[in-house]
Amino acid sequence: MMYETWSPRRNRIAPPPYNNHRMTHGDRFGNNLTSTGNEFNRVPSFRNRAFNIPVNIERTPTASTRNSAGTSLPVNIERIPSTSRNRSFQPFVPVNIDRSPTASTPYSTEPFAPVNIDRSPTATSNNRTAEMSVPVNIERPLSSNISRGSGPAYSNSTPGLMNGSIGGPRERSVSFGRYRRSADEDEDDNDEDDVSSNRAKVSAIDILSEENSRQHHTEKYDVVQGGGLVVRRGQAFNLLLQFDRRFSLKKNTLRLVFKTGPNPKPGKGTHIQCLLQSERRSTSPSEWTAVLRSRHKENGVLVSVTPPADCIVAEWRLTVENIVSNSTKPRAFKFTLKESIFILFNPWCREDDVYFPDSNKLNEYVLNDSGVIFNGDANYIGQKPWFYGQFESGILEASLFCVQLGFDSQFGYAMSNPTRVSRIISKIVNFNQDNGVLVGNWSGDYSGGKSPSSWNGSVAILRQFVKTQRPVKWGQCFIFAGIVTTICRALGIPCRTISNFSSAHDTDGNIKIDIYVDSNRREVVPSNQPSESIWNFHCWNEVWMERRDLPSGYGGWQIIDATPQEESSGFNQCGPASLRAIKEGRCELLYDTLFVFAEVNADKVVWARGEGGKWSIVSVDPSAIGKKISTKVPDGLPVTGGGARIRDDITDEYKFPDASVRERLAVKKASRARDISAPYINENKVEDVRFHGFVDRNYVTLGQDFVFSFSFTNSGTETRTISAKMLCETVLYTGVRDRIVKQQSYQVPVSPKSNGEMTMEILASDYLHKINDNATFKVSMVAEVLETGQLVMWDDDFRLIKPNMEIEVSSSSVEVNKPFQCRLRFKNPLNAILRNCSISVDGPGIDGEFDQRISDVAARTEWVAEMTMTPRTAGRKQITVTFNSDLIDNVSGSADVLVSSSSHKHGHLFPCF
Repeated sequence: MMYETWSPRRNRIAPPPYNNHRMTHGDRFGNNLTSTGNEFNRVPSFRNRAFNIPVNIERTPTASTRNSAGTSLPVNIERIPSTSRNRSFQPFVPVNIDRSPTASTPYSTEPFAPVNIDRSPTATSNNRTAEMSVPVNIERPLSSNISRGSGPAYSNSTPGLMNGSIGGPRERSVSFGRYRRSADEDEDDNDEDDVSSNRAKVSAIDILSEENSRQHHTEKYDVVQGGGLVVRRGQAFNLLLQFDRRFSLKKNTLRLVFKTGPNPKPGKGTHIQCLLQSERRSTSPSEWTAVLRSRHKENGVLVSVTPPADCIVAEWRLTVENIVSNSTKPRAFKFTLKESIFILFNPWCREDDVYFPDSNKLNEYVLNDSGVIFNGDANYIGQKPWFYGQFESGILEASLFCVQLGFDSQFGYAMSNPTRVSRIISKIVNFNQDNGVLVGNWSGDYSGGKSPSSWNGSVAILRQFVKTQRPVKWGQCFIFAGIVTTICRALGIPCRTISNFSSAHDTDGNIKIDIYVDSNRREVVPSNQPSESIWNFHCWNEVWMERRDLPSGYGGWQIIDATPQEESSGFNQCGPASLRAIKEGRCELLYDTLFVFAEVNADKVVWARGEGGKWSIVSVDPSAIGKKISTKVPDGLPVTGGGARIRDDITDEYKFPDASVRERLAVKKASRARDISAPYINENKVEDVRFHGFVDRNYVTLGQDFVFSFSFTNSGTETRTISAKMLCETVLYTGVRDRIVKQQSYQVPVSPKSNGEMTMEILASDYLHKINDNATFKVSMVAEVLETGQLVMWDDDFRLIKPNMEIEVSSSSVEVNKPFQCRLRFKNPLNAILRNCSISVDGPGIDGEFDQRISDVAARTEWVAEMTMTPRTAGRKQITVTFNSDLIDNVSGSADVLVSSSSHKHGHLFPCF
């Protein structure tokens, strides 16, 4: 037995957004500002971000600020001219602040750093979420373009252990991140208007994060753990407004202004103004409302805000304006909230297009941050534990970032439509045309990046994408699907990951997979025919929504697929396609319904070249495609790895039983949509020999020998001669044949009314150095009856069983911020040493996937290691571990850990590995 003890160090990813935000003086980017007299010292922190927009701040010569001695000093803030808005990444924009000939002040290196200037002896600000407005006429320019170099806060963090990127940064501008304007007032400094002096001014806003998040099912988001606010549209949330005096709606006109995007406009739904009302009045369903609910002590009022159920899903910023009108000009005392307000889709709201009728299942389809993706083949279904991590640090921001990129930073009503948003997600997750998140690779050569089988979750991939601003290497269909689930659940769209076994890739849209055999009885692809294939398995996603662009009744589950296969409207995107439309063969309905229909319901057609080079159909199999379509059982729980039933077979949701009348009618209906004729078979051929193939599937593990056989029966009255070729090849899961393991040829006479069998044994030594990371083989035979010309093709996929990674948790009682031990073990089944070994660990609280190189594993030995982990949040957690080596890949396991809360505050802490 090999035994190791090690503690994985956590990747030194920057602290999550919103941590340490609750400070008396602080800007929207998490930088501490300390003031002493007339000096403002910036303490740089992980949230420093560079903008390429010049500062445009101007003070009048009469403006003054008081130094520590109480005397006024002239303030001269010089505008820095800018002749162009360069899209290149610029680290600093200088600001020249000249206080006096005898006084100097360190200047900020960030253009939007708030300036906290107290001009009134009575003005104070103890609020942790915003700065008190004072009568200074300073208007900070809002960013109209933010270069893509300025991603979410953690994008400037220290690199972790993730590898691989491709391409260069985007040239286009991208507006994303934490918008902020300091509090101000549109008021003349010298105006002593009695009306304005009697107006109540906002001095603080409490976002009531804990209360709101609990009511909106958002308490798990790291943004909320750090004191931020995440709510769902169509549902009210509360704000506690604190005034400098008693507030009265009769004497004050209060307006709440919500903005999102770089250039907010009312006509695009990105600039919203709603007046505070004493009660909710009859309004349009698409209108925002703000209602005064109650009064609180110390001049506070509770305000209830309801964004409509079709508002844009985005990061919003809020300004509260107390409007003053007199005979000269209207003015507004403004107070800007520091924290952004994230507004998401709401599947709990009946008015939202993503409303899901069974709220219990939302514990899985929205709130479960871990799961499993099924793989392998229809005869032996494997499973890959996957950590979606939609609540982890920076993932909500990254998800919004991806959607914004998909819309090319064009903020507007399209970002409120789940049909449009889900289609954009299917496009932006792949790299092919839009420099998206992940680069696909099915070649088997994964140099320059990370092997697809070694990824355990979406978090590390999304963080690397945002940090580097470049697509991540490498991915395959199950990883694309895992990332889509993460993004959709983060945004509030119910989503599940789907695996389809024996999945067709129909490239010409004729709902047939055509297999060609030449005169030498070898499978070929004619030069004038497209290359089509049957994947062992293929993964995509289903998202739940109402489809207002389709006839009534075609809402519900919709298929989207981010794996780049075929183009749709000029991009590698697929869906959303109605699941009901697919089952019924309604392939004329949007989007890409015909392509998905063929994936689950195409016919397998075998063609053979005969005399004179003419191709003729040998066989048509209507049952070969679309088997055991699977997803995780919607129990809302992590995968325990203990053998519990976790696979939900949903094949009957996609198709009627194969070869049934209703299934054939659906195929005919789909064919009529494209004017496709049914394949024709010559029924006059003599076929008096029956064949049957068989593979020994008695759980053959990696390292064992196996046998496959082919039996035949002559039911005729004459002797027949069978010429056959048996072949075993390694195959990629996409159906592409890889390397020949073994082949044999036979010519056998068969007497009338008799039977026989041909067998081929495959030794471990035949395949050990030829297998790929899926350990999958295709065994096939082409047999011809020489006397009649009867031709039979048979093939089957066969997968060896890999060892499991066992994970044992040392204690049944695990608490937040307290270390606990995990023991990992698996047995090397081979008579060979495993070299180039590594372990990948993922789970809640691990900031990026953790990779650890380990020592070689001797032949036929058990490898054991101990790992120390420290959780930072409570609840049921799934730990996922994957082992990789030169001979065995993707040895995976998972464990379910119940973490209880402790007396320690855990919002700002990380696990210590």
